[in-house]
Amino acid sequence: MSQFTINDDLQINITPRGAYYAVQDNAEDTTRKILTRLLHEDATLPLTDSTIADLSDLNLEDTSNLLHRMQTLGLISGQKDVEEAPAANLEDILPEILGALSDSKKVLLAEHSGLYLGASGFPHEAAEELAAISANLSEVYERHKGLLNGNLRFNQRAWGLIDAAGNSEVGFWPLYVGYNQFALVIHGMPQLNRPAFKRLVWLLIRRYGAI
Repeated sequence: MSQFTINDDLQINITPRGAYYAVQDNAEDTTRKILTRLLHEDATLPLTDSTIADLSDLNLEDTSNLLHRMQTLGLISGQKDVEEAPAANLEDILPEILGALSDSKKVLLAEHSGLYLGASGFPHEAAEELAAISANLSEVYERHKGLLNGNLRFNQRAWGLIDAAGNSEVGFWPLYVGYNQFALVIHGMPQLNRPAFKRLVWLLIRRYGAI
């Protein structure tokens, strides 16, 4: 653990990249379990032997090594200050969060059923139609998941409408939270590497996730 030493003064911070890893798939793995466990908390946890021992079913040394690997991959980092989970209700804060996830400020969050929970920049009618499309795409993906992920080894799960230059005009990004599935519909350039995306995932996991 040359770069991830035990330091009681550090908090375990999940990066936006780590938040995306936590919800990009519903396949079980220890890394996703640790990230989900951390995002269930009311605030960041201190980096201590006790915390590490509680994060997985592995022994202390193996969990510490895994955390070090997660840090190397940019899924987590150490930070000095305690960070608390967003306190606002999901519905109240959604427009603000969603608007930060695209350069066009046009983003919506849809449920698997095809209804949308919140939107930024899209009029109501367009949001309804895009949410319905996201549900249809989700069904298509689930039907062909074995082929896409298995035989073809396509690791990405997002769908997009692209222009002649290959740029996405509208993208559909599935998010798996516990037994629930959502979709981010993003117009323009996605900005999923921002703190707002982590806040969104933190809110969703605390409300809908299961550990």
